[in-house]
Amino acid sequence: MKKEKKYKVIIVVLSILLIAALGFSTLQSFRSYGPDEVNEREELLEAVMWELNSEHNILEKSEIEDITVLKSKSGIYPLNYEVALNLENGEQLLYSWKDQEKSEVWISNEYKK
Repeated sequence: MKKEKKYKVIIVVLSILLIAALGFSTLQSFRSYGPDEVNEREELLEAVMWELNSEHNILEKSEIEDITVLKSKSGIYPLNYEVALNLENGEQLLYSWKDQEKSEVWISNEYKK
C-alpha cells in the first residue's frame, strides 16, 4: 500500500514537471516570434515573392524546393533578416534588403546557372 502511494506521488510530481516544461517552451516560442518580428519577416518575404515574379528573375519557380525566412543573431536592423531559397540542385540563394530603407531586395550570395 505504501509503494502504491509512493508511485502516485512520483507520477503527480513528474506530471507537474512535464506541464511546467511545456508551458515554459510555449512561452519561449511566443517570445521569439513577437508581432513586430513576424511583420518584419513577412515584409521581407513579400518583397522577395514580388522579386521572384518579376520579369528579370533569374530562375524558374520549379527550381525552388523550399523557402525559409532567417534572422541573424547579429547585424543591423533590417539587414539581419534573410530569405533562403533552397533549390532542387542543392544550392541556396539568400535574399536580403539592399539598404536600411528597405528600398529593394537583392541576392546576397552569388548564383551561377
